Amino acid sequence: MKNRRKGRRGFTLMEVLLVLAIIGLLASVAIVALVPAGEGAKKKTSALLLKSVKTALSLYNNDVGHYPSEEEGGLEALRIKPNFSDEKIAEKWNGPYLEEEPRDAWANKLNYQLTPPGTPEYQQTPYKLWSNGPDGMDGTADDIKNWTDETATK
Repeated sequence: MKNRRKGRRGFTLMEVLLVLAIIGLLASVAIVALVPAGEGAKKKTSALLLKSVKTALSLYNNDVGHYPSEEEGGLEALRIKPNFSDEKIAEKWNGPYLEEEPRDAWANKLNYQLTPPGTPEYQQTPYKLWSNGPDGMDGTADDIKNWTDETATK
């Protein structure tokens, strides 16, 4: 009787199952490790977006002489020329300052609010600009803001 193992090719079912189990285990470890990194990347992307919108707001302020008000359309005034009541100010608008509507990494619109002049908050920033963060809810701990809560309470 000749040795049957000599011409054997391929893998046994147990070997294949063992390899699949190892690949599954490695994939689950990689997913668990990479998902939080993805959320961190989204937060950093949104923070960078805030910086670029802040730059656009500064350019608007330098040209027009004030930050866009709610009557002028808020952040929309950075893309579309508002209907200014003063023609001299209208001539100074040199936009668009942004090409697209600013949306955070979770596809939510950014929030923008002018700070009332003469308040302590105004000394830090003349406007508040923020993303609602991963949960999409305003006023929660995961919001990404251009101000700190310590200065808002002083």
